[in-house]
Amino acid sequence: MARKRSEAALKAAKEAKQKKILLVLLVPFIALLAWQGPKTFKALQGGSPPPPPVTALPTPTGSLPTATTPGAESGSGLPDTDAQLEPLDGQLLSFSRFPGRDPFVRPSSGTSVSQAGGATIEVNGESEDVGINNPFPASDPTFKLVSVSDTAATIGLVSGTFSNGSETISINVGETLVLAADDGARYAIKIVSVAT
Repeated sequence: MARKRSEAALKAAKEAKQKKILLVLLVPFIALLAWQGPKTFKALQGGSPPPPPVTALPTPTGSLPTATTPGAESGSGLPDTDAQLEPLDGQLLSFSRFPGRDPFVRPSSGTSVSQAGGATIEVNGESEDVGINNPFPASDPTFKLVSVSDTAATIGLVSGTFSNGSETISINVGETLVLAADDGARYAIKIVSVAT
């Protein structure tokens, strides 16, 4: 009989402990419910309606051509509506075939025009004397002078070929040729004079 009483006392003590824990935890739960209850209720009820969709503005019309290339539109961006100019014969289309260069290797500068022929070449308004087989411009040696004649100079890339497959391009004295890179860099190359 004493055993039944001790089991009953243990059971009563356990129940009393559980009631105390429940009361202690009930206070923060009620506070949390009062704080988050309205937000939860709005979320369950659907909240406010979504904003109206944005309407596209009409595209202005003008006399400029708006040629597009196939595949110019992408699903996540705006369509490419810039007019694509056709390159002239012998002009570089892109620099996509250029290999990378080591940024820690200092480029060699061109030799004087008086050494075995050369040319005075102006790149983006800056003039420099370039010898045969030497790279230019000195600030970014991308091209090299391949050969010169009395009226023209032939240039090529330091490495690789032009996007049209040609290894060289001939430029007449006084003529300016503009070449564009994939990254938007433009090179206006003018042959000022040649020395054979």
